[in-house]
Amino acid sequence: MCYAIPGKVTQTNGNIITVDYFGEAKKARNEFYQLSCGDYVYAQGGFVIQKISEAQAAPILEAWQELFLKLQETDLQFSSHPKNLYQKANSIRHQHLGNACCVHGILEFSNYCRNDCLYCGIRNSNAKLKRYRMGIDEIIDACDYAVNKLGFKALVLQSGEDPWYNSERLIDIVTKVRAKCAALLILSIGEQDLKIYEELYRLGARGALLRFETSNPILYKKYKPGYNLQGRLELISKLNKIGYLIMTGFLIGLPGQTQEDILNDIDLTAKQGAEMFSFGPFIPHPQTPLASEPPGTLELVLNTIAQTRIKHPDAKILVSTALETLDKKNALKQGLLSGANSLMIDVTPIKYRNLYEIYPGRADIEIDITERIDKVRSLLYSIGRAPVDLGV
Repeated sequence: MCYAIPGKVTQTNGNIITVDYFGEAKKARNEFYQLSCGDYVYAQGGFVIQKISEAQAAPILEAWQELFLKLQETDLQFSSHPKNLYQKANSIRHQHLGNACCVHGILEFSNYCRNDCLYCGIRNSNAKLKRYRMGIDEIIDACDYAVNKLGFKALVLQSGEDPWYNSERLIDIVTKVRAKCAALLILSIGEQDLKIYEELYRLGARGALLRFETSNPILYKKYKPGYNLQGRLELISKLNKIGYLIMTGFLIGLPGQTQEDILNDIDLTAKQGAEMFSFGPFIPHPQTPLASEPPGTLELVLNTIAQTRIKHPDAKILVSTALETLDKKNALKQGLLSGANSLMIDVTPIKYRNLYEIYPGRADIEIDITERIDKVRSLLYSIGRAPVDLGV
């Protein structure tokens, strides 16, 4: 794990470098820059994403060093003397990963989808949904704003499985984003031909967010018509072999899911070599066949976060926006204090944001991005977490 703040290169060994952060040494892969000892870099997800000058790095490091120490002291107060499951998990998180909290931007660029998953509001059969797809220039401008104006160092490009974005257009998008944006680029575009993923990796994409949703093959076949679990897992495995950072996980509270299924879901996520565990509650959408089913509960998700942290102390665990939707006031804080250490902020232009309706009532869907950032930063500081992906 490398903090997304400037670090000083202290050692190079082929494409593996050692970076110093306030006396703490971390490893990172360098695939894009000529680097020597003494250079300053940003690293994210174990990859060097930007080289900067010492003059640029010095004031940022000076500001961070004082702030980081204060936040560490606050985090220690929240993670000492655990008395229950959640506090135990949070203490383990603190011991293994410190107080860094990954904050990714996510751009949802199309709500068209060829699939008909029974739990999803953007399913192909939802005729009442107003569809949109962002043009390539719109996507590039939105990424430019998120990275170069707002300071995100990791960015997820997400859509339904929209065939309009063919290999030529996806290549164009990744090429242009990489040219403008020094950030870890993560793709969440569903099941694509492996050759497309190989080419996008060659062009600089380094993360793949592809959830398997359930480890139960019977439930998978039931809720994702036309697909099978094994095919999904094989694709995730192949993406891992290409070199992608894998972000995967499952839905909690699907009808018919058991506690044993959830434990199997946790184990399967780990077996996929996940860089990040991504799971959240099932929330029924009114235009799906599961509209009348009850949602997953906040308690069940918090228990799953805690269980995952205890079983996998070094994991990055996401607090999903779906979890925040269950309790817009407290769920984010509760998730982080139950062992999670990652979150995402929606950077989709506001005119499209409420149309990416996988589930209804998403948290903070109407507020300005800068307001959302300020709100998240304030919460993180209050519990001693460093939102390192946002910069200073």
